[in-house]
Amino acid sequence: MTVNSELARIYGSDSDSVHLAPFGTTLPTTLTGVLDAAFEDVGWLNGDGITESLSGTVDKKRGFQGKRVIRQSMGESGTSIAFVALESKDMTNSLRYHEKSVDTTVTGVRKAVRGSGQRISVRSAVIDLFDQDDDEVKERLIIPRFEISPNGDRVAGPDIVAYPFVGEIIGDYVHLSTNLEDA
Repeated sequence: MTVNSELARIYGSDSDSVHLAPFGTTLPTTLTGVLDAAFEDVGWLNGDGITESLSGTVDKKRGFQGKRVIRQSMGESGTSIAFVALESKDMTNSLRYHEKSVDTTVTGVRKAVRGSGQRISVRSAVIDLFDQDDDEVKERLIIPRFEISPNGDRVAGPDIVAYPFVGEIIGDYVHLSTNLEDA
């Protein structure tokens, strides 16, 4: 077995980003393609980065003799991506809260009427990840339907205020990456 440290990634470059747009926005088709103007960057992300989780339940079929597993099947499989936004911007507030109306007619004031419950926000997403040491080494996730919900508490305290979210990828999505094995 041959090992190659060039294939080991460390993410967290200044260019890593989560871009969101209204569902149905035109998506890029290439690793470096320019995003539609409707995409907005959520801004600074928490130092823990972006967490991709595969979900699903494994159903084990056991035989009568000895109760050994003879087959397995996957049920309810899916992929979710969690991130924590650190910027208090219109987008993060509208994702976190059920904002029924927003008024910005008074200069410097954003007045939002919020419902007391949570909701799921449907967006299109493009997530870009760059190797910390090389801005040419990149991954891009292009997600046509990304259903985002608040995922934890927002604490107003002495630390940076954080907006934790988790998004479920609904349907197929595209993963593009620099192919270092060909290089």
